[in-house]
Amino acid sequence: MNTYAQWFSRVTWLGIIANMFFVIPSCFFPEQFLSLLGMHIPFPIIWVRAAGMLLFIISVFYIPGAIDPYRYQASAWISIFPSRTFGATFFMAAVFLFGQDKGFLSIAFVDLFFGFIEAILLTLAMRNQNSIAEEPVKQLI
Repeated sequence: MNTYAQWFSRVTWLGIIANMFFVIPSCFFPEQFLSLLGMHIPFPIIWVRAAGMLLFIISVFYIPGAIDPYRYQASAWISIFPSRTFGATFFMAAVFLFGQDKGFLSIAFVDLFFGFIEAILLTLAMRNQNSIAEEPVKQLI
């Protein structure tokens, strides 16, 4: 793996860990977590726990691309588009266009940060890998 792919892997793992900072409190301490974020506590609280579990499931799907972004290219790209990109867009729109609690911006900013960095690193990793793969062909010509 080239340097960009290694950094993509590291950043993706950091993103998975960051997601766990939302998953664990959402599943096990939802009222306290929402209070900490200054958010409305819905009734029934099961929906907050369900959202936490769904974030856990999404995060698990990031793992193959984090392990080997060349072998699992689809997983690597899907961890950025649509996952991080749409997550950031959805929560920003929810707050700025539809008046939802500002606590949702914490999720949007995490997705925006990791999605932006991962997109740059994965693009550079794939570009670098393609140029390495083309070198022997150029030598034959």
